[in-house]
Amino acid sequence: MTSTELSAYPGEGFEPQLVEHFVSLRRKRVLEIGCGDGRLTFQYAPRALSVLAIDPDRPSIDEAIFQQHARGLSNIEFRIGSIERLPRPGAPFDVALFSWSL
Repeated sequence: MTSTELSAYPGEGFEPQLVEHFVSLRRKRVLEIGCGDGRLTFQYAPRALSVLAIDPDRPSIDEAIFQQHARGLSNIEFRIGSIERLPRPGAPFDVALFSWSL
């Protein structure tokens, strides 16, 4: 992005640093609600033990899976869905993230 382009999102790395200010993601089981195309997921996933990232938008999940394979990250599971229909009720997570999803 050039300096004249505007974005609704903060710069790369800002959000994971903000999250880690409040809770460590290192070696944690993370549930990410509303992951979209994985923009945030890919920034913090290398520190997490595992990530279940869900979003109801199929094209976004398809793009996230494509990017996941391109980046070689194996600790992320992307799924089409919503929190109301979480496929594994009661699954153990250490941290739940919900960002930029409204």
